[in-house]
Amino acid sequence: MSQEGFDKLKKECIDSGLCFECGLCAAVCPPKAIEMKHYEWGNNPELAGKCADGECTKCFRVCAAKDVLFGKTEETFFGRKRDMNTFEKFGGVIRFSATGCATDPEVRHTGVSGGVASAVLIHALEKGIIDGCVLAGWDEKEPWRARAFVARNRKEVLACSGSKYQPHPQLLGIREAYETGLKKIAVTTTPCHAGSLRRMMLEGDFAEYTGIIRLVISSFCAAHWALAGTRWLLKTWLGVEMEDVKELRYRTGTFPGTFRAVTKDGTVHEKAFVRSGGVAALGRFTPEECRVCLEKIGYSADLVFGDTWGHPGNFMSFDMTPPAKELLESDERIREAAAKGLSAILCRSGFATKLIDECRRDGCIKVFENTAEETEKFLKHVTSEKTDWYTPWIEARKRRGMPVRNYHL
Repeated sequence: MSQEGFDKLKKECIDSGLCFECGLCAAVCPPKAIEMKHYEWGNNPELAGKCADGECTKCFRVCAAKDVLFGKTEETFFGRKRDMNTFEKFGGVIRFSATGCATDPEVRHTGVSGGVASAVLIHALEKGIIDGCVLAGWDEKEPWRARAFVARNRKEVLACSGSKYQPHPQLLGIREAYETGLKKIAVTTTPCHAGSLRRMMLEGDFAEYTGIIRLVISSFCAAHWALAGTRWLLKTWLGVEMEDVKELRYRTGTFPGTFRAVTKDGTVHEKAFVRSGGVAALGRFTPEECRVCLEKIGYSADLVFGDTWGHPGNFMSFDMTPPAKELLESDERIREAAAKGLSAILCRSGFATKLIDECRRDGCIKVFENTAEETEKFLKHVTSEKTDWYTPWIEARKRRGMPVRNYHL
């Protein structure tokens, strides 16, 4: 029995402060010896059993905390590397860029912004393109704690809709999907988690897991704030102890969303999330692994969704006026839906582009394609945020001889 793999993982990725808590190391460990231990500040991979006999380095090889393989990922899964002479230099490979929303009122109502991610997953399930999807849901015993959830139908997809602003080992859901017999799955991730997923998919000896993955979806991500931040918001904003929460939503209702908690006695507690400074408040709980991350828009994912502030009806406005104007001038149902928010849509692979086209033809989403100029302006704005926020932290780590994340193009 050798701990070579875990020892390297611990030294280079965990104890170095680079681990982003995706849980893939635990998912691929043959004897399931790695456990994701919960703490207020996050989740830590720890050896809770004996490693596999012989020389096993699987846990280390799938980890993208230290090295992210953008170039190999783009060539292998998107058919080419990004064009460094265009906006792809900072936006990654992009085959299609659009703004849109779900047309189904129920899907629209439960979504954080445009609801397109839920609409696409429901379509894929109902058409047999996939037979399950790994989503971010809530723990049954601790309903304030986010966890991976394997959804198989519309109801389960909608139950998982909405952002989960806390770190959790999302990729553990891949092992659950495999062990329950699913054959074709979509996996939703944050940008960093998608990097680890692709490292696994680039390897040759993870076929049991890689063979069932049909689609990798990422959200835009500023950071995954420590669970202590959620506890602080509940206590300070709502006067609620976290252990008394029966149901939690970070953003629900009219865009850009209301922070809402239902306690065990049935009382509803809520406060405007973005307008009242919820994002800013959570920012003080940004963990160290997020402060070395410069990726916001899922460069490793087939399909990427995020908030777009480009609609005049939104709380904050970013100038992407042509599709916004077209949307405002369309029918009343779409106008009302758009007032709640829109989804930014980025397709990187041919499969993702085909799926979005199919969903649009099927009528489950309303989509307005962005011009190259609109795409460049939007992505330049979005991708510059992390560079502005976190470059000083990265430079400080380098100066002090501490490791940082390496991005390989």
